[in-house]
Amino acid sequence: MRIPGLRRNPHALAGAYALDALTGSERARFARHLAGCATCPDEVRGLFATAAELGLAAATPPPPGLKGRVLADVAALSGARAVDAEIAALLSAPDALVASGATSAGGTTTVVASLRAAAMVFTSTGLPALPPSSVYELWFIGGGGARPAGLVPLTPAPVLAPGLAAGDAIGVTVEPAGGSPAPTTTPIVVLTLPSLQG
Repeated sequence: MRIPGLRRNPHALAGAYALDALTGSERARFARHLAGCATCPDEVRGLFATAAELGLAAATPPPPGLKGRVLADVAALSGARAVDAEIAALLSAPDALVASGATSAGGTTTVVASLRAAAMVFTSTGLPALPPSSVYELWFIGGGGARPAGLVPLTPAPVLAPGLAAGDAIGVTVEPAGGSPAPTTTPIVVLTLPSLQG
């Protein structure tokens, strides 16, 4: 590789020399300069050491599990985007119905439901914090009883719950951590979507 400026400023070629990027004649000229220069030998030694460290760093194998963690993060991001798209579609569904209500524990809840999509989006604000041993659980409440529809986060994140059927109301109870297969307490709120009844 021909480097311009060798004759004008040979000091500028220390990096190219350390990386073995000079042609034969340029390398020979710089080597002659190096032999008589007061500053270039120290600079070249430092650049050689840095290049060696960079080479070793590039050759270091990644820590165990890194690839799996990166792939899991990518999958989680893709999953979150897919859920966001499903929520957006449900919110704009032509048959979307909205119901809101305060809970007996404090805070408010809102449901947007689509019978055509057989799903709902549930959000809450201001729900009181629970001890670690308890969670808020969401239910579809129909003629056959209550069916689990997901756990309710204390953050404002929406819950997308598939499985909505005609006649369902939506309830929230306080359950043991991890949730229950059936309600163990009285609902703190039950939201009814009139046109889904019957």
